Amino acid sequence: MKNNLNCLITGGKLLVIGSLVGALITGCGGGGGGSVATPVSTPTATAGSSASSSGSTGVYTKNGASYALTPAPAAAGTAKLLTLPNTGGAVGVLTVTSVSATPIATSLTAINGTSVDPAHNVGMAFSYLNSKISIFGLPSHPTSPDKEISTYDTLTTNTLSFSGGSAMIPGAVMNTANQTLVIATGNGFDVVDYTNPAALKRLREIPSLQSDPVAGVEVMENFAFDAKLPVAGANYAMIITGGRSSYNVANPVMTLVDANTGTVYKPDTATAALFTINQYIDAAAVDTTYHVAVLADEGTGTTFVDLTKLTLNATAKTYTLPAAAVSLIPTYYKYDNLAIESTKHLVMMGAGMGGTSMVVGLLKDPAVGLGFSKEVIVTMPAGTDDTGAAVTWSGSGDPHGAGAYITDPLHPTYTTPTALGLWVNYAGDHIAIINLQHVLDGTLAGGTYNPTTTTPKDIAYFKIP
Repeated sequence: MKNNLNCLITGGKLLVIGSLVGALITGCGGGGGGSVATPVSTPTATAGSSASSSGSTGVYTKNGASYALTPAPAAAGTAKLLTLPNTGGAVGVLTVTSVSATPIATSLTAINGTSVDPAHNVGMAFSYLNSKISIFGLPSHPTSPDKEISTYDTLTTNTLSFSGGSAMIPGAVMNTANQTLVIATGNGFDVVDYTNPAALKRLREIPSLQSDPVAGVEVMENFAFDAKLPVAGANYAMIITGGRSSYNVANPVMTLVDANTGTVYKPDTATAALFTINQYIDAAAVDTTYHVAVLADEGTGTTFVDLTKLTLNATAKTYTLPAAAVSLIPTYYKYDNLAIESTKHLVMMGAGMGGTSMVVGLLKDPAVGLGFSKEVIVTMPAGTDDTGAAVTWSGSGDPHGAGAYITDPLHPTYTTPTALGLWVNYAGDHIAIINLQHVLDGTLAGGTYNPTTTTPKDIAYFKIP
């Protein structure tokens, strides 16, 4: 992990695990002189919680390996950069081996979510019930490897909390394109410049409905983020939200925010009528290639939105969508451990707050339609982790610890890039690694398929060291 960063590939698709952020997994390199070029692996953030959704696991790949930034269950204020197993097989996720961890101490008293920017060698962590975020160097950082560089306190503006857990910071992403943090707080969204990680600078605050009932925007636990959303020939760093700033917001709908200007776009009357959301949107993610948003509702179902059909009215601060650009699947609700891999277009939706089931679906190309072309519900089976200990799965609570990514082109086994999902459990002491395509195809095949007993496993549990 000490290699230099060569380039950042953007536009393909987390983290994530956070935010790992709109960039997606492709290699970069060069050649010349008639010789065969040596493949070069560039650290890239994946789609999922670290990029396209503000979840709690940031992920990136480099030189064939994958790295996930997670909270550390036994050490308050410590993040752990996990090196994920990179041995695999023709089938399944991986042979059972252990994960290793690099601890990164922060001044936070607890960590609930993370995001990464591998292009600039920095990561970020936040605490759900705390007003501060911590920014620190990743192992390749030239001066502060594995060390906290600085903190930023949202308390100067963030005096309100929201959600069932009274969150002060429920989600955050790192926008690698312009080195800004987008932080959700009770008072709205803070946008913070981290060009100099030692001197974080607040650029703007976008008020919530709680702090400005007229001009404010809904804030949610896991907002979605599309760093390069194309609308009418321009690219927008678009926050996709619509959860709830309080429990008293009637008729919740998707709202959009330009993170670079602070402009809030609410749906016009006809567009608002296209949404059927019973309680509120609890989590959202976006396929940053298709530019399709997936909104996980607590009480109604899952809504799909084709953002390529957007029309923005900057004067009225509204957006318009045609009826065909919004579609609801009422079957799945409370599947708020949500992540999307934007190259293969696979969606992972895990039942949170101790849930044991997971939906894996293949997004339709929006040129054809909205929703899944195929999907399946899987019960996370009882199994054993890499230490041999029994695991009974229990899904993450707030702020939803899911991520998705595609393997690095230099992976020693997956010579064809493979879409994998990551899911941290409720206790925060295990992570599940999931071959999303195999789970989808294997389950549809029926029979006695069990994703934790295939060899190698399609779902493997690992103890977080």
